[in-house]
Amino acid sequence: MKSIYDQHMVDVQKPDHRRVIGGQPLPQSGIDHYQGFVREAANEIDTVFPRLPNPTLVMYIFPHLSGSERTPVPGYVTTFPFYEKVEYALPGEVPGEVPGESSATANHSKLDQ
Repeated sequence: MKSIYDQHMVDVQKPDHRRVIGGQPLPQSGIDHYQGFVREAANEIDTVFPRLPNPTLVMYIFPHLSGSERTPVPGYVTTFPFYEKVEYALPGEVPGEVPGESSATANHSKLDQ
């Protein structure tokens, strides 16, 4: 253990000890070492967990009398979602969806066929 510590301390004393980590050189400038960890618009647009369809149901309420006072209520239309909660699919779970491919690209490729 002491020999490992001594070797580390020798390496730290070198003027360029921060240029190499794990045996691989770090880039001298830029943000190349952040590749894959930086959030960009290009990778934020793609939906990794697509929303599952939740159809909207339309219901017509017929005119009726309401309550003990028998108050007339005119007919009206109301809408509500079929499922109570919004559900999300796992990547690749929705048939026809290719992970990492935007829907615009998928639709364009289908039109070309």
